[in-house]
Amino acid sequence: MVVERDIVSNYERWFLTPAGMYTDDKEKELLINTIRFKRGERVLEIGCGTGRNLEYLSDLGLVSVGVEPVEELIKKARQKSTIKNDQLIRCSYEKLPLGDNSFDNVIFMNTFGFAGDKTAALREAFRVASKKVAIGFLNRNSLAKLFKVKERRAVYNDSAPLSGSELLKIVKEALAGREKNCEIKLQYTLYLPITIGYIFSLADDLLERLNLPLGDFGMLVITKK
Repeated sequence: MVVERDIVSNYERWFLTPAGMYTDDKEKELLINTIRFKRGERVLEIGCGTGRNLEYLSDLGLVSVGVEPVEELIKKARQKSTIKNDQLIRCSYEKLPLGDNSFDNVIFMNTFGFAGDKTAALREAFRVASKKVAIGFLNRNSLAKLFKVKERRAVYNDSAPLSGSELLKIVKEALAGREKNCEIKLQYTLYLPITIGYIFSLADDLLERLNLPLGDFGMLVITKK
């Protein structure tokens, strides 16, 4: 991932706009509704970036730790007063310096597409998680993909686009038969172009209940049995 300060700064500022806040809320809502965290659980975010989600997870009463391979993003995360040094680990997605089952849940939020070896990255996440692995992803088959805002496009320019069916293939390859002992669910949100979705939120909510594989943001959750 190539990081330019202006791109990251513009993206973080975009989250303060009505469209950005709406997008952030919907993505987090889907995460919460699919994972069903319990207070005090340990959560690892792979690809924590500047630490926005780490702050949110800590506010929920969770013990949050983030993995991030890009030093520039780690530095930005360290500048946030609510994030401690021991919450940040600089390493690749594919080789985590963590023990088996050392976290209750492991999540990717729009970052799985950056993994050079996605099969290896998922295998590592599955190894480290004792309960669930969640992959929040920008959907290749989104109805609104032609209307993505420039700040969002710029940040994810190096991220491989994904669809739910492609992710399921990666799961099958990474888990090599162990997926039969797991529950796997796919859910979607943000069906309308995010520049107007916050204005027509009721329509977005209705489409979300239909759970067609066409939302801009999807969440694949693997629950170990």
